[in-house]
Amino acid sequence: MTVYNSVGYDANSNPMYRTGKVLRTVHAELSVDISEATDGDVYVLAGGLTTNSRIHRIMAPEGIVKFAAADDNDLGFYYYKAGVLTAIDADVLVDGLDIATAATACVDLLGTNTALDRTKTIGELVSLSPDNTYAGGIYLCMTINTKETTADKIIDLDVVIEDPVSN
Repeated sequence: MTVYNSVGYDANSNPMYRTGKVLRTVHAELSVDISEATDGDVYVLAGGLTTNSRIHRIMAPEGIVKFAAADDNDLGFYYYKAGVLTAIDADVLVDGLDIATAATACVDLLGTNTALDRTKTIGELVSLSPDNTYAGGIYLCMTINTKETTADKIIDLDVVIEDPVSN
């Protein structure tokens, strides 16, 4: 018999699992208007994140609608500087997500990045210490690098965020 341990099997001794965590879900519904769409448009999925937050899941509960040519989309982090959304790392979570074909319901978009270490906080992913902060926080964004060309679309996502709590 072979025993296989999960990543969290040693939850009692691993410091990652000893601090308090709170999961919250942000419903991110985005309207893509093709009359205004341009390549490289950025859509904010969730905001007010800290370097100690962790993106747990980005779920598409209804599935992802098919876009005509959107075969290069990124998920990453931004902040506001002088009223302008500025990239910290625009594709650290997912680089090149293809939504030119419809996806089935209940798909986790983070699953498309097999190299992503899901245990890392935002700060660890983008090489920022917990002391680094941005006024207004960090924003999780989706960059649509190839615009929709045929019809207006709705992207419906549930972003599950793990926030630390003070003990």
